[in-house]
Amino acid sequence: MQIKKIKTFAVASALVLSMAGVASATDFFETYPNLTAYNTNYTTTVTKSGSGREDVELRVQGATSTWYPTSLFDSDTSVSNIKWSMVDGSNSAVSIDNANSIAESIAGKGYAAKKTATVDKTGNAGIAVVEAKNTKSGYTNSYMDFTVVVNPDNDNKIQTVSGVNVRAYDKTKGSFKFLKSASGLVNTDNISSTINYPSAMDAIKLVADNNGYTYGVQYGTEFLENVTINNKSYNYSENELGWMYAVYNTSGNLVGVSEKVGAETFDVKSGYTVVWAYVSGYDAGFPSTLSGFDTTSK
Repeated sequence: MQIKKIKTFAVASALVLSMAGVASATDFFETYPNLTAYNTNYTTTVTKSGSGREDVELRVQGATSTWYPTSLFDSDTSVSNIKWSMVDGSNSAVSIDNANSIAESIAGKGYAAKKTATVDKTGNAGIAVVEAKNTKSGYTNSYMDFTVVVNPDNDNKIQTVSGVNVRAYDKTKGSFKFLKSASGLVNTDNISSTINYPSAMDAIKLVADNNGYTYGVQYGTEFLENVTINNKSYNYSENELGWMYAVYNTSGNLVGVSEKVGAETFDVKSGYTVVWAYVSGYDAGFPSTLSGFDTTSK
């Protein structure tokens, strides 16, 4: 899917698209160059338990360059171009068997490209992203992401992670201006959410002044709204100013999943670094490594 999810201004709402007629085999991808979900939730939540596995069925179909109308694929040959993968940094409790799609016939109307993700319910809590991508030449920018959240089985128990690093920057003037950094414990009582593991959203508390942060809810998902750092307020303004985040692993490399999901759902780990940036517009332009940031106040 070519439209990138806006993670902290607001998570983009799911596109509600209806099915159009199937194009002929010779021009299907010319008419429907994009991918979108077919009868599949964009996000699925599975609760951990002491045993067992749970399958999550994922399906995509074609969409026009403007995302409407949509169409099931015209043939299993078209479906064979759609390959699946786990995005870097995904929770290891979620897996797929291989990259290939199954061509699922839909009541004689065409085919959906189907993949089953398997969740090990005894595995770690956290977020995973399964990506469907068109591999046909000329259409390789077309992809669709599905998220799978594995939630802890005790919703009432506060979960904690120690040794999390957090940085805050102001990028409203074009470059990353360092504001503050901190390291410490992140727990699940910082943000009210149905997600019950420490998240990148929870981590903002480490750099905010005296719990000086607020969050809003759009499309059922929390996003960081206003934050006070060093006695200055950095406030959200719809379509103009807001907070975005990225996460870097212990080697200082950008974790791919953090580019795909909202901060509320990204599970932080000890030694990871959460970078929050106050930006104008919708693209923070995070570097691929931590070394791309300055840590000197200006």
